[in-house]
Amino acid sequence: MVGSPFNKIAVFAASAWLTLASSSAAQTIPSPFEYLERKQEAGIFSGTMNVGSGRFGYAPKGGSIVGARYGVELSGPLGLEGSIGLIDSKRDVIDPSQIDANRFIGQTEESLMVVDARFRFSFPGRRMWKRLSPFLALGGGIVFGAGGDKTLDQSLLPEDVFSFGSSFFGTLGLGNRWFVTDRLAIRADGVFSLWKIDTPPGFSDPMRGFEDVEDGEWLRGSTFSITLLWRW
Repeated sequence: MVGSPFNKIAVFAASAWLTLASSSAAQTIPSPFEYLERKQEAGIFSGTMNVGSGRFGYAPKGGSIVGARYGVELSGPLGLEGSIGLIDSKRDVIDPSQIDANRFIGQTEESLMVVDARFRFSFPGRRMWKRLSPFLALGGGIVFGAGGDKTLDQSLLPEDVFSFGSSFFGTLGLGNRWFVTDRLAIRADGVFSLWKIDTPPGFSDPMRGFEDVEDGEWLRGSTFSITLLWRW
């Protein structure tokens, strides 16, 4: 029967289901992921770097670093970036002609310039998750001496003077970008680095008691920096 209680309940249930279904279809659940429309970015960074000073302690120990970087989004999660930085470092002046207790002459300033390129792998792909984009970066470049105070070096024999010269500069790091707006981002980096220094001839002279001294040493470093980025 049309007017039976069963039919009324069925009609009511069907109406309620249709109303709920149409309401659910009209609602959208916001995604925490957003696509990165802009492909390029550039900015300035500042940070601090710590690096080993070698077996005899005459290599630059790191210090504050400032510089600039540029990056571009490639396909999918990959990006390519380049940077240039100036390290304001200090190093100990060591006299190998003296006994261990008297070898330290003093400390002097040594500036280093770093130029490198890196591939960047973004974990969310070419997207941001809740406006964040953590990444892994791997690359390499060159680091070279950019001047310093040589006054204390003048008290040493020429073969005892340390000179940084230039070296391959390898990097491996983790970081994160925070997209404040579509154009403005703040980036934090933690980077492990590797470079090589040459041993002054005076530090491998067997007549001074030096044994098993290599021609050079690979030194490890770590850097933390913050970058202010503009995107377009």
